[in-house]
Amino acid sequence: DAPYMLGQRTDGTLRSMGVFLDAALMHAPKFLGWLPAATLPCNWTTAWNVLFGLEGRAVGPGTWVLVQGTGGVSIATLQLSTAARATVVATTSTEEKMTRLEGLGAVKTVNYRSNPKGRGREARSFTPNERGFDIVVDICGNQTLSQSLEAVRTDGIALMVGKVADDADPISLSAVFMYTCIFRASLAGSRSHFRELVRYIDEKGIVPAMDDVVFELAEFKDAYRRLKDKKHFSKVVIQVAQCLDRNK
Repeated sequence: DAPYMLGQRTDGTLRSMGVFLDAALMHAPKFLGWLPAATLPCNWTTAWNVLFGLEGRAVGPGTWVLVQGTGGVSIATLQLSTAARATVVATTSTEEKMTRLEGLGAVKTVNYRSNPKGRGREARSFTPNERGFDIVVDICGNQTLSQSLEAVRTDGIALMVGKVADDADPISLSAVFMYTCIFRASLAGSRSHFRELVRYIDEKGIVPAMDDVVFELAEFKDAYRRLKDKKHFSKVVIQVAQCLDRNK
């Protein structure tokens, strides 16, 4: 499980050819093509760690999960939770995205623009007896963490997996005590997590959702711009080379 994270500790993935340590590589799920398989590192491994990484707290039937937005980690968390027969509520910013989230398995959606200061409570109201969520996945950081704590149940897990909107004042750690929950941070996952994820995807036949636009290597700046402008839905994929269909 040594941390050979391509793109973090090992640079140089935006190229059509390369030589890497075998410890940095993993066999993709057998039935996935190259593009959906490319979504798995980072986003999907993070989502797996979020949902199955804490011993004794894996999601399953009866588990309620709250996800934020429509980025790569959030959509991976939604798809994995749905495959595990957990119940998922999602927050997003537009009616169109709400419809797409429901199409991927979210039972309820919350438009956070229409209720920015009460979205945690609004999402919580969908849970049985308004008890709150077993797992709340926060991708934004300081700007949304207070709402995530409003949504989590007693002894539930509030996970911070990103800080894409971290320009707000930091929340006091004493707030976690007020909500009597487990606060956990997660940055991707281990090689073991990735191996378990691949096995699970093969078993369940999960096809990872991708953004509507696939970029070529020469367009990588446009891909980053699409992320920055928040125009994407799910994982943004850059096709670094033209490859034969791995399933043929």
